[in-house]
Amino acid sequence: MAFVYHRVPSEMVGDVIYPLNQLAAIAPERYELQRSKYLGREAVLAARISQDGLLFNDTVHCAPLHPNRLFAARERLGLHPPRADASRARNTSRFSGLFFEIPLDRISTHRLLWYRWETPWINGFPNEGVPLAPPLEEFEPFDASRYRELSDVTDAHAAYLCRMKETGKQPLLFVHIPHVLVAGPIDAHRLGVIRWDERPPDRHAMLRDVVE
Repeated sequence: MAFVYHRVPSEMVGDVIYPLNQLAAIAPERYELQRSKYLGREAVLAARISQDGLLFNDTVHCAPLHPNRLFAARERLGLHPPRADASRARNTSRFSGLFFEIPLDRISTHRLLWYRWETPWINGFPNEGVPLAPPLEEFEPFDASRYRELSDVTDAHAAYLCRMKETGKQPLLFVHIPHVLVAGPIDAHRLGVIRWDERPPDRHAMLRDVVE
């Protein structure tokens, strides 16, 4: 089974992961909490990602990469990533290190886009004189039949982490990591929750065990 991953939101509304722009109407106070994360990069809120006017925050941003790969990349560089802490999930703005593991069939009824996340823009590089929106050619319709999880962070993400370490800045989570963008809410009821500081199971080995 193929999965995408999404950080367990702080102050989550029930068992649904909403795109930020939908959350504004459903739970304004929680919208403001999430919106505050874009301080210094507010232009992201108006960033268009399709010819028909779909906005970046009309979608839920999912990663095609097990979150432990993010943790391990930081650990290799001595960035001392925090350990996961379930007590920080859902009821605090602090990072909990917990992520939802979302099977593709849970999101397949929505419009889906694949975002390559190659060109620097203000979302990952605030105050650096970069474009205020990503190029539209980096977005394409998502094809589930071609989907494979990434085996590790991209070279561009690793280089970004190195630069953040050199400058003493706190790195953002998903800079230069491709995204699966879900244009609609995701039902999180009974989804698996995983820790980013725990290695994923070897699914190929598990499959071999089942076959044998």
